[in-house]
Amino acid sequence: MADDILRGLGSAGPGFMNHKPRELRFLIKSMIGLKAMSASERDSILGDPWAFAEWINGVPDEGYRQLRHILPHLMFPDEFERIASPGHVRKILSELGGVDRQALRRMSKVEQDRELLTVRHNLERERGGPIDFYQQEIKEKWLKEQEIEESAASEALAADAPASASKVAAPLNQILYGPPGTGKTYRVVDRALAILDPEFAAKRESDRDALKERFDDLVTEGLIRFVTFHQSFSYEEFVEGLRAETTPDGAIRYHVQDGIFKALCQPSADQARIPVGERFSSGYVVTRSTPEILWLEKPNGSSLPLPWELLDELAGLVRQGRISIADIRDKLVFDRVPDSRLEKFLVNGYNNIIPLIVERLIASEARPEDHERKKVLIIDEINRGNISKILGELITLIEPSKRLGADEALTTMLPYSKTPFGVPVGVHIIGTMNTADRSLASIDMALRRRFVFEEIEPQPETLDEIELAGVNIGALLSVMNARIEALLDREHRLGHAYFLHLEAADDVGQLKQLFSRRILPLLKEYFFDDWQRIRLVLNDHRKVDPADRFIVESADGSVSLFGAGEISVPTNKVWRLNAEALNRPSAYQQIIG
Repeated sequence: MADDILRGLGSAGPGFMNHKPRELRFLIKSMIGLKAMSASERDSILGDPWAFAEWINGVPDEGYRQLRHILPHLMFPDEFERIASPGHVRKILSELGGVDRQALRRMSKVEQDRELLTVRHNLERERGGPIDFYQQEIKEKWLKEQEIEESAASEALAADAPASASKVAAPLNQILYGPPGTGKTYRVVDRALAILDPEFAAKRESDRDALKERFDDLVTEGLIRFVTFHQSFSYEEFVEGLRAETTPDGAIRYHVQDGIFKALCQPSADQARIPVGERFSSGYVVTRSTPEILWLEKPNGSSLPLPWELLDELAGLVRQGRISIADIRDKLVFDRVPDSRLEKFLVNGYNNIIPLIVERLIASEARPEDHERKKVLIIDEINRGNISKILGELITLIEPSKRLGADEALTTMLPYSKTPFGVPVGVHIIGTMNTADRSLASIDMALRRRFVFEEIEPQPETLDEIELAGVNIGALLSVMNARIEALLDREHRLGHAYFLHLEAADDVGQLKQLFSRRILPLLKEYFFDDWQRIRLVLNDHRKVDPADRFIVESADGSVSLFGAGEISVPTNKVWRLNAEALNRPSAYQQIIG
C-alpha cells in the first residue's frame, strides 16, 4: 500500500493516547445505544449523515471526545471532514468562512459541521476540484506560520518514524531541558527505546502501554539504569567508592564497590565473558552464569559456584601488578595482599581452576563488541548535582571521541580500585533538567560542551480541545506563559502536563483544584511572594469586578492593630487569596483578557 494510505486519515494529537480509555468507553456506549434502537430507527440514523451527527453528538459522556468528530467522517466522508480538533474547525470557519468568534460560540457542533461543508464547497468551486483543508497551500490560509511549522514537524515525525527511527543516530550524551511539567521524563522512555530497540519503538509508537512495558523489560535486563542527582550525590555513588563491612569476628574491613555508572559500563553477564559449555583443562565445565555467580561442574559431577566479585577482584589485582597468575596457583595471594577480604578457602582451595578462569577473564575483557553493546543511563534532575564532584575524571571520558572503541579512546586509573577504566562507545547518557531550578546559563561549561541540549517547551496547542466553563485551556496557558516570560523569564513558564488531566465540563471544579493546589503555589514560589506580579500574571489588575480577582488587598487594619493617633504607622500592603474567585468561571475567563 502507498505511504499516504499507511499514514492514516490524520493525527488525533498526543492527547488521544492519554484519553484512550475514555474514547473506548464512549465508543462502547454509542454502539450499545445504536444496538438498542429498532431497525427502522437505526436505518434512519445510518442513512442520514446529519441525523447521525445529531445522534452521536447527543450520546452522553463526560468531557470532550474526539470520536464525536472521527466517527461522522468515517461514516460519511463526503459530508464531514477528517478533523478531530475543534480548535482547527473554529480557525477554518473564522479564517476561510468569515464567521466571527461570538457566532462560533453560539453554534452547535453540527451547525459548525454544516458551515464547514459550505466552506469546502465554495473552495472547490473556486479551485475547480476537490480540496483538503490540510493541503499546504490551503493550510497556510488558516494556520499561522509558526503553527504550520509545528504541525508539519509533528506530522513528519509520525510519518517517518518507522523508516528513520533506526537510521538516525542518537547523540551519546543528551540533555532534555525545560520548565516543569513539559514531559521531559515522559519523553525519556521514547528516547531510550529509540536507542535500544528502534524497530519496536517505531512499530508501537502510539501504544504507550506497550512502550512502557518494553522499557521496564530493558531495565530488568540491566540495559537501562535510572538515577536522580541531588546535592549530596557523590563520585563514590556514581563511579566507585569504599564500603565498610563487618566480618564474622567483628572486625571492620573496607572494599571497593562499583557505582551506578561503572557497573553499567561493565560487560553484562549475558555477554558471556565465559560462555556456558566452555571447558578448562583441569576438567571443569561452565554450566551457568548469573550476574553474581559463575557455576561450574567439577570432574566428579558436583557443582562449584564461584562469585564473580571474587574472580573480578583477583583479575583486578593481576592487572595492578600486585599479584600474578602464578601467585594464585602457588597459594601466595594472601602473602602478597595480607589485607585482602577474599575468601581464603576458595582462592587456595581451588588453585587448580581459579588461575585459569582469571587468565581467561583478562584475555577477553577488551573485546570490541563489548564496547559497542548499547546501554542507557538516565539521569533525572542532572542540574541539581555537583557535576564536577560527581563525574570527576569521567567528564573527559564521556566525550564521543574518547570512548572505548573510538579512534582516540582514553582510559584513566580509578582512585580506589587502582584499575584502568574507560567509557564504552555504546553507553548513552540521557539527562533531564528543570530550568525552574537552575538556569542553563549556570551549567558547568565543561558539561555543556559534551552534551547535546534539547529544549522541551510547553505545548499549549495540545490543550486547545479542552474547554471548561467557557475557558479554552490552551489559550489560558498561552497567555499566562507569555506574561510569566515578560515578568520573569521563559525558564519559569508552566508546562502543559499540569493541565492534561482536565476534561471538558460546564463548571470550574477541576480548575479550582488545579489552581489552588498547583498553579498558585507555583507562582508564589516563582515570584517570591511578590503578589503584585502574580496579580499581573492572573490579569487581576484589569478585572472590573473585585469578586473575579484571585489576589486582593486586605482592608487596612492599622487602627485595630496599633490604635488611633497622630503617629503615622508605616505598614506594608497585605494581600490574601480570594477563595470566592476560584469558584467563578468569569475569573478564569478574564485571565485570557
